[in-house]
Amino acid sequence: MKNYVLMVLFAAAMLLYSCKEENYYTDEEFDLKASQMEQIGPLFDAIARQPEMAGQLINTAEKLYASYTELLPISDRAVNQRGKARGLAFAELFDAIARQPEAFDLLDGAAEKFLGPYNADYISDELLEVTKTYAMGALYESLARQPEANDLFAAVCKKYLNFQMRLD
Repeated sequence: MKNYVLMVLFAAAMLLYSCKEENYYTDEEFDLKASQMEQIGPLFDAIARQPEMAGQLINTAEKLYASYTELLPISDRAVNQRGKARGLAFAELFDAIARQPEAFDLLDGAAEKFLGPYNADYISDELLEVTKTYAMGALYESLARQPEANDLFAAVCKKYLNFQMRLD
């Protein structure tokens, strides 16, 4: 009987241990704002592919949110997820500029509307660093693919990522 009780207690302990919160998906692991920001990246790709559809594409993207101001504050929590999402979106912006530099004004307008320019009031240093980390690989590739668009990439870096690119 004693062994039976010990086995039941052991099984109960194992069950409780396996039910710890970290072993289950929680709402804290999913951040809607991060997901929404990340979904803006494909918008840049679509605009680069069909610039004449930019208005309709932007109207469709407004189903997520009409302006980045709806997502504020963005540095309050989930900073790593949100920084990654913004960085991935900017990575797609760089790629779209390299593919279609003639559509820069459309792409920049969409970035300003949905991701917002750098502003220290709502973009913390930590969020900015994570964003840059995820965007930089695409910047390198885009510069190599379209060196003639160097000024456009520099403008994006200054406006959205708060750093000055050397133009030599």
